[in-house]
Amino acid sequence: MFNPLIQSLDYLKPKFSEELIRKFNKLNIFLIEDLLLYTPRKYLNFTQITNINQIVNQKDKAPINLKAVLIKKKSSYIPRKRLSLLDLTFQDETGTLKIPLFNQKFLSDSLIEGQLYSITCSAKPNTKYLISSPSFELISDKKNLLHSNRLLPIYPETQKLTSKMIRFKIHKALEQFPIIPEIFPEFIINEAKLASIQKTIESIHYPKNIDDIKLAKYNISFIQIFFIQLYLQKQRMEFRSKYAPLIPFHEKDIQKFIKKLPYELTQAQKKSIWEIIKDMESQTPMNRLLEGDVGTGKTLVAIIVMFNVFLSGKQSAFMTPTEILATQHFETLLDFFRSKKLKNRPTIALLTSKESRISVEPELGDWINIKKTDLLKKLELGKIDMIVGTHSLISDKVIYNDLALTIVDEQHRFGVKQRAELQNAITKSKDKTSKTISHLLSMTATPIPRTLALSLYGDLDISLLDEYPIGRKTIKTKLVKNSERDSAYKFMKKHIESGRQIFFICPKIESDEKSEVKSIEEVYDDLTQNIFPEFKIEMLHGKMKTDKKDKLMQDFKNHKFDILVSTSVIEVGVNIPNASIIVIEGAERFGLSQLHQFRGRVGRGEYQSFCFLFDTNEDKSPVNERLISLEQASNGFELAELDLKLRGPGQFIGHNQSGMADISMIALTDTYLINLAKNLAKKTLQLDNSLTNFPYLKWKLSHFQEIVHFE
Repeated sequence: MFNPLIQSLDYLKPKFSEELIRKFNKLNIFLIEDLLLYTPRKYLNFTQITNINQIVNQKDKAPINLKAVLIKKKSSYIPRKRLSLLDLTFQDETGTLKIPLFNQKFLSDSLIEGQLYSITCSAKPNTKYLISSPSFELISDKKNLLHSNRLLPIYPETQKLTSKMIRFKIHKALEQFPIIPEIFPEFIINEAKLASIQKTIESIHYPKNIDDIKLAKYNISFIQIFFIQLYLQKQRMEFRSKYAPLIPFHEKDIQKFIKKLPYELTQAQKKSIWEIIKDMESQTPMNRLLEGDVGTGKTLVAIIVMFNVFLSGKQSAFMTPTEILATQHFETLLDFFRSKKLKNRPTIALLTSKESRISVEPELGDWINIKKTDLLKKLELGKIDMIVGTHSLISDKVIYNDLALTIVDEQHRFGVKQRAELQNAITKSKDKTSKTISHLLSMTATPIPRTLALSLYGDLDISLLDEYPIGRKTIKTKLVKNSERDSAYKFMKKHIESGRQIFFICPKIESDEKSEVKSIEEVYDDLTQNIFPEFKIEMLHGKMKTDKKDKLMQDFKNHKFDILVSTSVIEVGVNIPNASIIVIEGAERFGLSQLHQFRGRVGRGEYQSFCFLFDTNEDKSPVNERLISLEQASNGFELAELDLKLRGPGQFIGHNQSGMADISMIALTDTYLINLAKNLAKKTLQLDNSLTNFPYLKWKLSHFQEIVHFE
């Protein structure tokens, strides 16, 4: 059966111009489905007609709908101000209303004297003209009102694409396709208690009451969540149909290894290590996310698991998003295994676009540079046990000998495809088939609320590191008023003089007349010229080339300067033990989770560390509860849950990039809906794993990665 939902906008009549298609594409509207399921951000109640003499009694900014005859229109031009003026006079049975319109000459021809109009506007009872933002719609027996006299949907817009145009195009699409075939099989409609797709679309765009809006929100939310779960369950099913090397638990060796640590593992670390090792004792591939707050010891968990793989004579690969993080992890592994008196040490390599290194005996200097071709030969021959690197690890030239474990650090920085490429690299090894893959451990330092993790990572098992090592110093956080800045600067000066370093974080690169938030350039100039002229200061931002950014971070780590002024590009996980203070300008501009990540850039050494939050809006806004909560709480998971309540799920997955409607974003936190969708997605795949009998579901799933992006 023909399904108009899967057709492109080109299929609609009257035909969209190329320019109009581009405008709709900016709103993630590419198909007729996207248009008909495009969700309003709010509805304005224009169901009641207000008489002209009642406007003075309305609340300021209240939406009102007038029904009046245009009795006079007059066009003029004001040369001094270069303005065109259109004076309109409307009349109903209670009085007249004058409406002046500036620079809207195009309306003059479309508005006809003597005709009856429906006028939607905002009440401004205490002003000269009583209303603002008027919109006019001709009342005719031949057509229903589209833009007035109803619960009016207001959509997410762009500067050049208004709700009025979106409403018009949706109306035309439904005229062209008055019957939309069902998208779900009957058992899903019945079990999820869904309305028909026809009723859903009508309720979204033409609701008769609040119940219609609730029905539409529920149905659209279910549709979006169902396809997330269908995608995740399909991934999980395919994943579990493959095989991975069985890695036994070398219990005695691991226990000896742990006893040599200078500190005791937390219970959360012990539990996570156990979960990972038990996963790898099976030939069913592990697909686990290790989620740990800043400073909870994810890297140590990874090292112990890699050591267990090494004891089985197999290889581990550790992929990071940046060269500086790769180098840092390589050096951490070297230090770790050098400090343990092991009979048999693993050979460790580093591979990035710029560098290739390999470990040697400590008396030879720990590591040496090696030609990439030589490193790749050793890797293929199995003479390298652990390799750390960036995207270079998934190059076609990289062939592993017996890759058993893939670790991806800051996994959200890589796409599903990139993670799979590294995991599938084992198939290039001798005697390995496409059914054989490595175990996968993803790691993230971004605490994700439980309900959101259930939505976004339904294909992963999750291990949580929610405890801090004993003796770790809490970072002291303080919200600094404008009047307290000088005292804070004096405090910082003493720390720099004692040999410490400081991060300054700014929300934007360039200055802006409309904003009081300081740009990175303004902060840098102020620090170098007025506040700390005696200290060495450098600036880092996202517009710089990667090479320059990496060099700056390395120089900062090597203490070649005292203060780094940066935008939010400083990498999660970058380790500068000597940095003991972080200052965040315009702290109110960031989410709690992001602020917590920034705070985690310090407190990595032996020194007491501090985080100063500079609130630019403090004089103009009420007390910022979010910043106060950060001042009082150090647990990233608590803050993530609070941020979810205050700012919504878009904070965590990047709303603009996700392609999801507001109501669907909210549904990501609805545990009931998630579990319902998850169970029905599983049932659908059990009935027909190939989805051949459900053509729309099959089509939708194949396009899902293009529609919604979580990476």
